[in-house]
Amino acid sequence: MRKHIISIVACIMLVSTAGSAVGINTADLDSLDYYLSQREHYDQQKAERICRIQSCDSLSQYERLNMLFEEYASFNYDSAHLYVDRLLDAATASTDINRQTEALINKGFAYLSAGLFKESADLFQAIDIAGADTAVQTKYYTTYARLLYDLADYNRSDLYYEYINQGSTYSDKALQLLSPQDTVRYWYEMAVRDMKQQNYTRSLERFRMQLKSPLISEHEKAITYSSIGYIYYAMNDIEQSLHYNILAAISDIRNSTKEAVALRNVAMALFNQGQTERAVRYIRVALDDAKFYNARHRQLEIGQILPIIEHAQMQQLEEQNTRIRALSIVTYALLLVLFIVLILLYNRVRAVQRAHNTITQINQKLEEANNIKEEYISTFLCNQTETLNRFAMYQRYVKRRAQERRTEELLTIPPQYNATRTRKVFYKQLDEMILRIFPGFVEQFNSLLRHDEQIMPVQGELLSPELRIFALIRLGVSDNEKIAQILDYSINTVYTYKTRVKNRSDLSTEQFNQALFQLG
Repeated sequence: MRKHIISIVACIMLVSTAGSAVGINTADLDSLDYYLSQREHYDQQKAERICRIQSCDSLSQYERLNMLFEEYASFNYDSAHLYVDRLLDAATASTDINRQTEALINKGFAYLSAGLFKESADLFQAIDIAGADTAVQTKYYTTYARLLYDLADYNRSDLYYEYINQGSTYSDKALQLLSPQDTVRYWYEMAVRDMKQQNYTRSLERFRMQLKSPLISEHEKAITYSSIGYIYYAMNDIEQSLHYNILAAISDIRNSTKEAVALRNVAMALFNQGQTERAVRYIRVALDDAKFYNARHRQLEIGQILPIIEHAQMQQLEEQNTRIRALSIVTYALLLVLFIVLILLYNRVRAVQRAHNTITQINQKLEEANNIKEEYISTFLCNQTETLNRFAMYQRYVKRRAQERRTEELLTIPPQYNATRTRKVFYKQLDEMILRIFPGFVEQFNSLLRHDEQIMPVQGELLSPELRIFALIRLGVSDNEKIAQILDYSINTVYTYKTRVKNRSDLSTEQFNQALFQLG
């Protein structure tokens, strides 16, 4: 990964040296800005698709879980991992070798998307596709090839060409099973193989053949546009590279894809063209997407790029200071003009400092998020261990009563094993954990509500159900289904609580959500 970060730095410097020759299409950027303003709309469409799948009675359990995984695969790693594990359980229960193999391939893809390359490689090496049908084998070969290509990109060492050759071998195996009638996958696999072999001209021709297919999806367009952008960058055509990366970023937004690199690449190119405001805005969105998806390698990449951009800004400022000092010696008589220039320069320094403070705040929030996650995981593990211990004790209790033929006692559940009582204990532990992480949460949350409609816990409780729901959201648990599962509520109940609480505030929904994530 360290070598990959070095390669990113080299890319930034290369783009910078070519900057004077690059033309920026303002129409492309205006279009990208428009779609960025519509991100919530497309995310809402994604949520609605997920809800329709969850409520579709005509689907089998396996079909439903597989479709949910596909929706989350490039949207949110935690949810994708949850559904792929359920999918694997359903496939195992069905004894269908194709479903079992496909579920394992999906799990390997989830690991790959999150940057867990070792876990993905171990899983693919363990998969046996001998009994699977052609479609499943094809999926295995194409996904394994992508893993090997990604490993080559992230290991720019002596192993680079070995990974490329291995990936090409699996691409060839996939192409033996694909037919030109399967236009999207066939031409994509042909193009990627050529791209990795640095046969860029032929790769571009095949990517364009793929784009002509009326069956190509928005997500597939994004991947293809991004690949074409990479090829043009390798061919030192920075203008075309920027154009196709913008198209890829737009398709990612339209598909609600959070595990992507196109927008980050656009930000890097614009920064080196002096488009600092747009570059900072875009890279913040890219960081938000990487955090939302929980792509560890993407967060690390962006976290390394931000200081580079800041350092470059400071160098640019120092160069300007040097020129101004030289100009002041030569044009001493124009002191008034120089004074005005210095005032403008001072304002610029302040702007850079504000940008620096903003970046520092982003890093602090990222560190805060990591601390919250560690606390959250620790508490979860402790609660899980306690639950398992209680379950084991109850098993021994039941077994002992059965052996002693005291079956009438089994009709009465002892207090220490009562589920209602246990859940109350869990609520108390959860509330204590939340208030340990956010000590002033109750007071700060009530500051978002109207004075006469604030929410206070009843006597004997640390948090009310409403406060508990929004505390989970502040922790990062934004999925209503997850909240319902954690608190043993129905999804409708969660919706009702959220709507009722937001109606007590004078803030808009967007303002309320932004303010919520500032608490703590």
